[in-house]
Amino acid sequence: MRFLIRWSQRIAVAVIAITVAWFIIFPIFNRLDQRLPLLVAIMMTYYISAYIILPKIVHFVLLILRKGRIPRFTRGNDGLLVDPVNIILVGTKEDLIKAFEKIGWDKADKLSINSSIKMIERFIDNRSYPNAPFSSLFLFGKRQDIGFQQSIGNSPRKRHHIRFWAINTDKEIDPFDLNFWTKKRRIKPDKICTWMGAGSEDVGFAFTLTYQLSHRVDPEVDKERKYILDLLKKSKQIGKVTYYKPGNFKVGKYISDGRIAVAKLKS
Repeated sequence: MRFLIRWSQRIAVAVIAITVAWFIIFPIFNRLDQRLPLLVAIMMTYYISAYIILPKIVHFVLLILRKGRIPRFTRGNDGLLVDPVNIILVGTKEDLIKAFEKIGWDKADKLSINSSIKMIERFIDNRSYPNAPFSSLFLFGKRQDIGFQQSIGNSPRKRHHIRFWAINTDKEIDPFDLNFWTKKRRIKPDKICTWMGAGSEDVGFAFTLTYQLSHRVDPEVDKERKYILDLLKKSKQIGKVTYYKPGNFKVGKYISDGRIAVAKLKS
């Protein structure tokens, strides 16, 4: 029975892929090519495909393949799995900001047209942008609440960074509890929060599977987890670190032992 379900899913995905490819090439590109110069038609087809059609298709395909597992990875705008959740810190927002200030990290600017243009200019000129914005990743169905980074070699192309999603909770942390990971909660900024973090190292630029331009991440994400924790421990910003491994998951391009580090921030 499982064999039939798996092959039915694969056939459905293949049919969707073929249909999407036909739709992009013929109805979209051919019509644009008839009305616009070739280069403009290609660029518009790329934008429509990479940033509008393919992300929606990916979300639809994920519904077909969904297995109901606890989310271990964040997702990009295109719906694909991105950085794994690997650090959980507990404390107030002020505690979190203070901790990363102590280790010399900068808070990322909000993503906007101005900050995006500035990021592109700094990338082309290879000039430092310590507060460079982060692209939006999603966990619990929402964008990150805050992010911090440390430039590598004063270049905007490489950096250590981590995104955080806040959850208010008065309960003891239990990564094995499905509701803890999936239930949406209203954030109270004046309360102690559980900050779910996805830390990774950007080592350049590349295209995603849906052909969107993005940073290329070092696949050995455990090194980044250790690097961040070592800095926080050395500056005495966190207490004892406990590790959890909430079930098996497909690593994909990442090389990881799958553990999530949990620690309390010091006030």
